[in-house]
Formats: sequence, C-alpha cells, structure tokens
Amino acid sequence: MAPVHFVLVRPRRPENIGAVARVIGNTGLAGLRLVQPGDWRTVGAFRMAWQAEEVLEEAAVFPTLAEAVRGCRLVAGLSGRGREAIRHLSPRELAGEVAAIGSGEVAVVFGNESSGLTLEERSLCQRQVRIPASPRQPSLNLAQAAMIAAYEIFLANGPATEEPVRRATAEQAERALLTLRDAMLAVGFLPPEKPEARFAEWRELFGRAGLTERETRMMMAFTRRVKDAGTRAGKPPARSGSGTA
Repeated sequence: MAPVHFVLVRPRRPENIGAVARVIGNTGLAGLRLVQPGDWRTVGAFRMAWQAEEVLEEAAVFPTLAEAVRGCRLVAGLSGRGREAIRHLSPRELAGEVAAIGSGEVAVVFGNESSGLTLEERSLCQRQVRIPASPRQPSLNLAQAAMIAAYEIFLANGPATEEPVRRATAEQAERALLTLRDAMLAVGFLPPEKPEARFAEWRELFGRAGLTERETRMMMAFTRRVKDAGTRAGKPPARSGSGTA
C-alpha cells in the first residue's frame, strides 16, 4: 500500500487530533501531518490517542497545506462544501484510487472542524471527497470522518497480516473425497453396489464449499480413522485357540 498521511488543517480541538492519531494506529496508515494546529500537545490529545501515542509524537507540523502535501502523488480533500458541478468521490471510491497508486505518498486532507477547507486549500486537492449523510445532520465530527476514510482505505488494501486462502487443487480435493467415500462404505453408510450414484450429492456439497488445502488434510485424517473403525467393527470375531486336554 502506498504510504497514506492524514493531514489536519487548523484543527481546533486537541482531543480530535488525538482521536485521529488513534484512527491512524487502528488502520496502519503512514502518519499524521498538522497544518497550523496551535497548542495541541495536551493531556486530552494524548488521552484520546490511547495506544497510538507514538503517532502524536511523530506528527509533522507545517505552516501551510502546500508544504504538507508537497511530493504526494495523490492529494484528496474531504469536505462537505464545494460546487456541485465537481464530482465528489465517496470514501470507498477514494480507497480504490489509493489502492491503485502503487507507489508514492498519498495525502488525505481534513479541514477545520467549524469552517472546513478554504477554496484555496480545496484547489490544492486533486480529488474532492464527500461522506454521504442524512440531510437532517450532514456534518460529521472530524474523528468520525477520519475513521470512515481510514476504514475504507484499510479494507481496499487488505490487512497486512492476512494470509491468502490456499484452495485445494482438483487432485487434492479428489483424494479427500475418495477417502470420505471409502469411510462411508466401511461403516455401511453407502451401499456397496454403485456407491458413486449416492455419493454424487456429497461431491456437489464439497464442491460448493470450495475446500482449502488444510480442510482436505483434516477431512482425510478424520475419514481414515472412521474407515479403520468401520473395518474393525465389520470383521468376524477372532476364534479363540483350542487346546487338547
């Protein structure tokens, strides 16, 4: 994922800065940039940044938005303002564009809590983003807006620790199914004459499930035990040895 920085322009409340720092920590974004934040290193800010205090400690401060976004390949501004003639992206559409960047830094810009971004600041943003909301209350808290944008970016790029699911090959799935069929025969669940006809529904069931490699190994280990138990149960009782008197 391209490094994504959240840029807060003239934030008024230190607690909001701390809350956004926590959002960055939650979603693994690159960091926090502040434009004219005033006195923001407060107890309230660090309290709201619980377990993401290092994001606050490493936050970069800039005198202007132009300097804060310098060198970024994509700059997107979140605002409820702006001319309707300009197409505003949704946070999900923004996340798709961020995911497609590949390399280079991205800046997602948030304006002042009460006045938002100025026209000049919006002009520095290549993309305008608006979070859909009810007309009854269209204004979101700064930290809420940051969480929505960060969550969509996080989902679009995928958690860094997530491992891809390894689907079983056709050969692996077939071996597991044959082991299951043999176990069903051993315990008398399938008829010995033409068992495949009755087993067809089981094939369809596991075909819909889309077995993974691990699941095929689990199924084979279990069904082998079932087959062994069924085979032992079906054997005639062993004769006791006869002695001569």
